[in-house]
Amino acid sequence: MNTKSLSFRAAVVQTLAELGDLDANITLTQSHVEEAVRQGARLIVLPECMNSGYLFDSEAHCREIAEPVTGRYVQALAELCRKHNIFIGTGFTEWDEDKGKVFNSALLIDPRGELILHYHKQFLATHDQNWFEFGERGCPVVDTELGRIGLLICFDGRIPEIARSLALQGAEVILDMANFFAMDQADLWVPARAYENGVWIVAATKSGVERSIYYPGGSMIVSPDGETKAYVPYDTHGVASAEIFPEQARNKSWFYGANRWSDRRPDTYSLLRAPFEETPLASLLDQPLIPEQATAKGAAVQAHATFSTGSLEEALDMLDHAAKLGSKLLVLPQHMTFSSWLPSRSDVEQNREARDHALQRVQSICKRYDCSVVLPIFMEDAGQFVPTAVVIGPGGNELGRQQQIHLEPEMVSWAKGGDCFTVIDTPSGRLGVLLGYDGMFPESSRVLALAGADIIAWCSAWRHPNDRKLLTMPKAEDNRCFLICANRSDAPYPGGSFIAPPTGFPQWDMDLAAPPVLRHNAVQPGFMNLALARQKSMIPGVDMIRNRITDTYEVLIADKNVG
Repeated sequence: MNTKSLSFRAAVVQTLAELGDLDANITLTQSHVEEAVRQGARLIVLPECMNSGYLFDSEAHCREIAEPVTGRYVQALAELCRKHNIFIGTGFTEWDEDKGKVFNSALLIDPRGELILHYHKQFLATHDQNWFEFGERGCPVVDTELGRIGLLICFDGRIPEIARSLALQGAEVILDMANFFAMDQADLWVPARAYENGVWIVAATKSGVERSIYYPGGSMIVSPDGETKAYVPYDTHGVASAEIFPEQARNKSWFYGANRWSDRRPDTYSLLRAPFEETPLASLLDQPLIPEQATAKGAAVQAHATFSTGSLEEALDMLDHAAKLGSKLLVLPQHMTFSSWLPSRSDVEQNREARDHALQRVQSICKRYDCSVVLPIFMEDAGQFVPTAVVIGPGGNELGRQQQIHLEPEMVSWAKGGDCFTVIDTPSGRLGVLLGYDGMFPESSRVLALAGADIIAWCSAWRHPNDRKLLTMPKAEDNRCFLICANRSDAPYPGGSFIAPPTGFPQWDMDLAAPPVLRHNAVQPGFMNLALARQKSMIPGVDMIRNRITDTYEVLIADKNVG
């Protein structure tokens, strides 16, 4: 293998393929590749189904247009790679002669003109399913002189397991060949997948109108910290490029020294590999619901102790008032009874009285207002402290507990983590809880969804703006669950508590969709209809749970990560 580059220039092409006109698409591709080469690109990424167009008349029409990987389009790209000493990634409508099937494929061709990586789209849109087969090539990656590269296609970015599987196999750069027609797919999900996995993503999409679909654009290059480095404007055709530094993707540290990989808990993720029929969720989705009777008012209560005298009592009074106004499921921030957003062992030892008082007040509030509260506190187990969410229900009785699974690095030496995710039945719906650092791992919310959660509470103390901006909405929409985020007002990224619906917001920019409220003791309410959380389809035929290809996720639960 050649010595890897310290950096290289990558380019994304934003254009519109001509349906069924191979010659026009080859000419179009050649023109854009020449421009990318002029900009100094060594890696050039083209959109989905670039050889053929996308919206076929029928399965037979698609079959007629599709080519084998030995066909003219791939040969033309191979010649460009040899001519310019470049790599080209492209979306490709593929006729597999051996299988007798048509696939929506992604290909990577190296400077020798050789096909070195070949991927099939796994998560097919409704129209995809009219003519393409579900992918049969898993989640492959390849070593190159530019670094380790993986491929995915458009809607695949909606399934967190796909990008995660590529990254866990050491992919430093993920190429996304897309036909984005929902702009949250580009402007939110691409940066989110880059940030949560610490990888570069080079995403190329189309722009224009193809029959009934309008492609706005959104081609971009995003760094491992979720920052967009290059972007082709909406409604334009052209090329944008940026310098890629693979070394940045080899460092899996978060901004505060924690680690995306070594801090994972694969022993708690086994449900990710279970066939849908074997998950707890499967038996719930065919249970009848009366929507009018399956509703509840939730609230993220941005209230906690501070260094001010009487602050804990004030926070509990605010909780009381929110319950008095009709909230039936109330969620409090991480370490609610502490004046510090990141308590030490000594703080915990001195907090027992405040913990017990808060627990008694919460029980009284729940009994008085017939509500449920998620209270994050520290419990003790054989001399060790365990960060735990205690869920108190109507009547003041305890409904269940969730121990924190992923401990913050500052707590590892003195606290004990839990060993499983659980879902707790409440009158408002089936509840899963993420405590602090748990929410930084996409596996956590996915396991809770597969375990049957309707609602996920994230009791948090966010450390970076991207924790809210990029990681919250995908948890709700990827899993089709309500997400109640209760954040501390004194965290490094303060406030911004809110409730996200399973179908997301019309605006995907979180600062516009749910402007962050920084006020201490703020209450952010929301109305929850559980019927929305009991259907998992994004659009007809595109099920966020059933359409997962679980046999390709082995790396997610491996004891040691290949990457």
